[in-house]
Amino acid sequence: LEGKELQQKINSAIQELPVQCRTVFLLSRENQLSNKEIADQLNISVNTVEQHIRKARRLLREGLKS
Repeated sequence: LEGKELQQKINSAIQELPVQCRTVFLLSRENQLSNKEIADQLNISVNTVEQHIRKARRLLREGLKS
């Protein structure tokens, strides 16, 4: 039961991420694409991909603390 609740909280926190940040995060984690592949697919720089992933991780940590 606790595992399901935690997964629901994680999914909810992911849905609250800004759109581009969420897209990058999901491509990285669910599709297991490299930063370069994500950058190419979304036509953004690798640095921007890295920033989005850092932001997503920070927001998810903050969202899951409560």
